Amino acid sequence: MARKRTSPPRQAQAKGARIVSAYLENADVFRTAKAAGTKVDGPAVLVLKNRPDFDKRDFDRKARDLRRLSDDNALKKAKPDRDSNKAYDPSTQKSRTRTNIYRDRMIRDLTKDGRLKADMGTPETNKYLANKTVVDRLYAGKGPITARGQGYDPDHIHELQMDGTDTYDNLRPMDAWTNRELGRDISVALRDVPEGTPIIVKVIE
Repeated sequence: MARKRTSPPRQAQAKGARIVSAYLENADVFRTAKAAGTKVDGPAVLVLKNRPDFDKRDFDRKARDLRRLSDDNALKKAKPDRDSNKAYDPSTQKSRTRTNIYRDRMIRDLTKDGRLKADMGTPETNKYLANKTVVDRLYAGKGPITARGQGYDPDHIHELQMDGTDTYDNLRPMDAWTNRELGRDISVALRDVPEGTPIIVKVIE
């Protein structure tokens, strides 16, 4: 009987190669089936592993939730939909991504609609400085991110690419670099997996 892969594909382990945070344990099976035009009778096994450049707390929380959803049989490869994240924003009277609306709502809540001032907090609570740090990272997340700790992104707890719902209760702040890189690694890992295929998540501690 063939041994199951327990480490990333060889190309991901080559000297100088970028460390991946997500790979498919049974990638060869899906790649072969895609080339042959056949169907795989079974789930895709997605393995998640923290990267040294990630925010470990945010990765652990994300991985833990995806594993829980996997245990509940709630994950499957979703159909790509560029408009799935669009919603009407009454404040601008335009259609915007739900993640951007969520980000701006958080900023407004934390700044009391833009009136964030030192006298709103006290030395004991340090509320002003605490809010300012979060707000600065939320603003920074609107632009390019090159390393962890630079900004926050609204993250879908149940990934859209794994059939999560694009609703506000499925969003929460996450380190932007960790969010974007993990999301990209998951997308690459699942590229040969047909839509509707169940996904099992394993986490390497």
